[in-house]
Amino acid sequence: MKNLFTPDILVIGGAHIDRIGRSTARLEPGQSNPGSLHRTVGGVAGNIAQALAKLDWHVALSTITGQDSDADLLREKLLAAGIDLSLITTSFDKTSASYTAIEDRNGSLIAAIADMGVYDSYPSEEIMGCLSEIPQQTRIVADTNLPPKALETLAENKGAHKLAICAVSGPKANRAASLLDKIDLLFCNEAEAAILAQEYADLSALPGILMDEGVTSGIITKGDAGITAWQAGTIWHRPAPPVKVTSSNGAGDCLTACILHGLLLGTPFDEALTYGMAGASLALMSDQAVPDLLNRPMLDSCLADIPK
Repeated sequence: MKNLFTPDILVIGGAHIDRIGRSTARLEPGQSNPGSLHRTVGGVAGNIAQALAKLDWHVALSTITGQDSDADLLREKLLAAGIDLSLITTSFDKTSASYTAIEDRNGSLIAAIADMGVYDSYPSEEIMGCLSEIPQQTRIVADTNLPPKALETLAENKGAHKLAICAVSGPKANRAASLLDKIDLLFCNEAEAAILAQEYADLSALPGILMDEGVTSGIITKGDAGITAWQAGTIWHRPAPPVKVTSSNGAGDCLTACILHGLLLGTPFDEALTYGMAGASLALMSDQAVPDLLNRPMLDSCLADIPK
């Protein structure tokens, strides 16, 4: 049994409860609509942590919650997933983050409210506490739900830790703009990459610009166009998985987790990309952000179907 503070990977950032309401009939605006409501763990860090735990890695998660029933439910679900929660901190004056969405009967998003204010209260001192508790070989992945000061503290003090940063939106991607030369691996979409590179006209130039800014490895997701990735001057393009899409929710987070899975296994970067595309394909075929069927044998069985 592994020690409490010897995780294979530490995930830092947004983890909260998602509430998804889906109409069972044609949705009528301004009316009370019949439907169903389900709750699940969401957030970029929350999804990545769950996916990595399903792949049998020892995962520690650091986030900030309020003192409320959402925090209790979040802890219950993450503990059940086998995730180490000893590095979670609590805000005593803010409620836990939450995401509430309304979907039509086909699963298309109609409207959503993202209440994420508590993440701006994540103290930079917690970063130093996390770093003091884990060995140097532990990988770290953080999302840009963290406030700028916490991200800066992490990047400036990571030492020998391999640090991956996941952009979560255009505005929040900019929080990592001054830290690019300290990031070992960047995950972002095209819009976020354009903001970080300050290049909006020639999107094909984004990998080169980000490499020039000091990002040695990165992945840019491009929806139906697949991904572009780079490492040490080499650029790869991978098409989107040839699967029937049920939902794209969580596909990017599963891509991230499964690329990290490949790297934790010690596979070369380009082979780790294949793990990522296999994980994304499983998420795309599921209505769950982190599919129940995700595990090592299932992921391995998908590798042969991924175009390279």
